[in-house]
Amino acid sequence: MTTDRQLKILQHLTQHNSLEVGRLSELLQVSPSTIRRDLRVMQQGGLLRRAHGAAQLPTPIRYELPYENRAAQHVEAKRKIAAAAKELIRPGLVIGINGGTTCTELARQLRAMENVTIVTNAVNIALELQGQWGKRVIVTGGLLNQDSYELVGSLVAQSLEMMRLDLAFLGASGIDLSFGFSVADEPEAVASRAFMTAAAKTVVLADHSKIGQTTFARLCRLTEVNTLITDDKITPEHLAALQETGLKVQVAG
Repeated sequence: MTTDRQLKILQHLTQHNSLEVGRLSELLQVSPSTIRRDLRVMQQGGLLRRAHGAAQLPTPIRYELPYENRAAQHVEAKRKIAAAAKELIRPGLVIGINGGTTCTELARQLRAMENVTIVTNAVNIALELQGQWGKRVIVTGGLLNQDSYELVGSLVAQSLEMMRLDLAFLGASGIDLSFGFSVADEPEAVASRAFMTAAAKTVVLADHSKIGQTTFARLCRLTEVNTLITDDKITPEHLAALQETGLKVQVAG
């Protein structure tokens, strides 16, 4: 069982990725020796790794370069969005998370939360959460998309038919007033719609660069989603236009 202090260490690491022992000591107001003991225990449990007097979140898989390049875009915005999304999750909930770089940031934020069940169609997200105490991780079936690490297609829907999710967190590659939310291809859209059907509420996580864009496959109309969480670089014009459709927009700042 992870202690409250260790959970706080994870929370700080999800915001900064890497922190030195001295800085963690200041943030948590305990001695450096206490921090080192915690880090040693957490490293043994696979929660983090230590290097050169600092603690870092582990990266359980080696991502291919195209995915790494996408993940490197708007990193700070994605972390803000993920932190805001995490605030919607309470212990005991069953949540769905599909693939994509922003949803992967949310999965990393969930390392600092216990007593949640995560259903995902993304192999990388399952690996990001492997070995984490106090969590149950369920992976759907589906055909592997080599570019996004997602399982896609009708098998995702079949896997979710017998499940009920409290919240579904979905990524989107395009947000347009008339076309709605869109993704890169139709099998990905089929998988995301299956999460929407299984969930009581749907939340889309997308940074400001996706707004005003249209990609190949339509996911749904704007009004079919409960909330869009985006970052504070959204323009006032885009924010007002989206809100006028009736879509609830939460700006993570």
